[in-house]
Amino acid sequence: MADLNVITLTGVATREPKLRQKSGDQVKAEFSLEVDRPFYRNTGEPVSDLFLVDAWNDLGRWVMENITEGQRVFVMGTLNKERYNTRGGREHLTIVKAKYMQTTEDHLADDGLDIEALKADRWPMSLLNNAVAIVAGVLRDDDREPVESITVDPGIDVDVDVDVEVEVEVEVEADVDVDVEVEVEVDVEADVEADVEAEVEAEVEADVEADVEF
Repeated sequence: MADLNVITLTGVATREPKLRQKSGDQVKAEFSLEVDRPFYRNTGEPVSDLFLVDAWNDLGRWVMENITEGQRVFVMGTLNKERYNTRGGREHLTIVKAKYMQTTEDHLADDGLDIEALKADRWPMSLLNNAVAIVAGVLRDDDREPVESITVDPGIDVDVDVDVEVEVEVEVEADVDVDVEVEVEVDVEADVEADVEAEVEAEVEADVEADVEF
């Protein structure tokens, strides 16, 4: 068993990646990634964090072919602490171990995220939902893998609420106006069953009966 350890970042590579040969046939690419915070200094410069990113084997080779200094990158992976020895003793270094990566031209946080809400000590649920939607959109638009490979665990319940309002005007010989409002609720569960309930309200002006079929 393992705990959830997933980190998602966008930022700019601040130096050219380096490829290191490891034991056996394994290789590791390393580069640093500068990630802007939603804050600015008094000078107008953005506040940023610098992360060391590792990518192994095939993903590392992809980094060497596609990532250059100044390239904006989307990274998903894990946050890990590694130990190494120096003359002063054993040190610890926190790194991002990349598991998925692609280049991007945009600041994805600008796509539907409230910058002021990003600054808050506690993020609202709406911001979290938008962040998840942005990540899902990036993965969906990646033409290196088919969309079918991005799936939802069938053990997870997904609730979808859909509100639909329809206004219909019906003209009968007796000049009768009928206003119809339809409200639809769709609940989608993991077994992909949908229940649709419709409520129809009709108001008829004048003493004339009208039959409405859908």
